[in-house]
Amino acid sequence: MKKTSKLHYGWILCFASCLMLTGGAGIIINSANQFLKPVTEAFGVSRGQFSFYISCISITSMIVSPFIGKIFTKFPPKRVTIFGGLLMVLCWLGLSVANNIYLFYVLGLLIGTGSSLTGMVCVSILMNNWFVERKGTAMGIALTGTGIGSMIFNPVASKLIVECGYQAAYRWLGLICILALLPYMLLFRYQPSEIGASPLGAENQSREKESKKEAPLVITGLTRAEAMKRPEFYGICFIAFALSGACQGLYQHMTAYFTDIGYEQVRAASFIGIVGFTLAVGKIGAGWLTDKIGLQKCYILLVGLSTLGIVLLNFSTVGAIAILSSFLFEFAMAAPFVLAPLLTTFAFGAKDFADIYGTVTIFTFLGPILMPTLSGMIYDQFGSYFFAFVVCGVIEAASLVIGVAILKSGGYEKLQAANQV
Repeated sequence: MKKTSKLHYGWILCFASCLMLTGGAGIIINSANQFLKPVTEAFGVSRGQFSFYISCISITSMIVSPFIGKIFTKFPPKRVTIFGGLLMVLCWLGLSVANNIYLFYVLGLLIGTGSSLTGMVCVSILMNNWFVERKGTAMGIALTGTGIGSMIFNPVASKLIVECGYQAAYRWLGLICILALLPYMLLFRYQPSEIGASPLGAENQSREKESKKEAPLVITGLTRAEAMKRPEFYGICFIAFALSGACQGLYQHMTAYFTDIGYEQVRAASFIGIVGFTLAVGKIGAGWLTDKIGLQKCYILLVGLSTLGIVLLNFSTVGAIAILSSFLFEFAMAAPFVLAPLLTTFAFGAKDFADIYGTVTIFTFLGPILMPTLSGMIYDQFGSYFFAFVVCGVIEAASLVIGVAILKSGGYEKLQAANQV
């Protein structure tokens, strides 16, 4: 009798994670730029001051993220995740009644706390727990939710702001976010052992090793303390900073930039929708390409394309170039959250992934802390984003060089082989 195949629970979690990020980060992080002009005009503040609200989200995310692995060992991960999701959404709704920029800063700090407990870092850990085979594909699919959300909700947010005002837009988007979080919270399982399952591909690897008369599969790797003694660790930290900083440093200002150079609000939002589409494609593509052509080739392709996209933003007065630059630029947003965790596993193994990657994410969030505010300050000083484009392009190019050097070093497998000699 032929055994019927059953969908592995890891894939169910993968798609639930994608939906959660669509309505979570896709709205709360990636659609925040639609509110830049309405809020600055309502409160009479500069773009740099509003951008600091985005930085506040990243500040607490940077502080909390390195401890997520430890938090999940001390408290039930599902309860932590539910708490984080509720905190994130309730504070987003609070923005609709905030009457000054300082309340935005306080709520931003709380949104960042909630987002870090239930968002992309948590999803990366989940995918690492649930997949041995096809890990890159699963991580790409799960994390693509941020791009789908950006593609859908930037135009929606723009339309709501025009029709109903920015305060009502915050409330409607918050309701959508709650609905997107529900399946993730209900289906959440931190480890396969919680339901008597194994990570996808673990049994195949164990059987393969047994057929070769090798020991069963054992997860190996460096500890965080060991990883921090190696130069690759600091290279990955810079890459996380550079890629996230470059993308968020410009992304949060892109709607304002496009309207500055002559496009209508809704037309500008459509360009951001293209950016979101590319983010979705980039994250799926990054995971799939990594599985198919290898991490090194995929890294060079994505980071190279995103750098080209930043260069082309300077020529976006031409509609076709605006579309092309938006399409290419968004590969930068896909890269840190797909390629950085894969680089971490490549360099240090999977044994202490949660703690090592949690530390790397300090720099993933440090970029969005500094760069959006810096871009706003550059605009306030010069009346143009040109020098912001230059800064972001340079650090992207540097991350490309450093990433290739790390990948050519051979990673943890080469280090392990050297230690066994």
